[in-house]
Amino acid sequence: MEQQDYYQNFLKRLCKAHNISPRKPRFIEVEDVVTINIKNHLKEGVDLECFKILNLIYQTVGPLGIKFNQQLLLYPGGNRLDRVTVTFSKKDYIALNKKLESGEIN
Repeated sequence: MEQQDYYQNFLKRLCKAHNISPRKPRFIEVEDVVTINIKNHLKEGVDLECFKILNLIYQTVGPLGIKFNQQLLLYPGGNRLDRVTVTFSKKDYIALNKKLESGEIN
């Protein structure tokens, strides 16, 4: 990722403000893709914090017109949710960080 990852810092601060562990969303960069992984910790159902973090992402990224994909990953052979991933192309993620740096997001 870029030297200064404004969005990662921003999302982690938002998590803290909503009493969610800032370590829950995990940022990973592989080649030209940036992924935010959100682990589900419940054995049955979905961890409410997963939805809260997804909502924070939608509220902050959606209005800026930045493209991203969401994927639900299930455990093999069952209907239990393992994690949710939100994926950005590196180009779009850099554009998101530039908008944050310039103050285009509240």
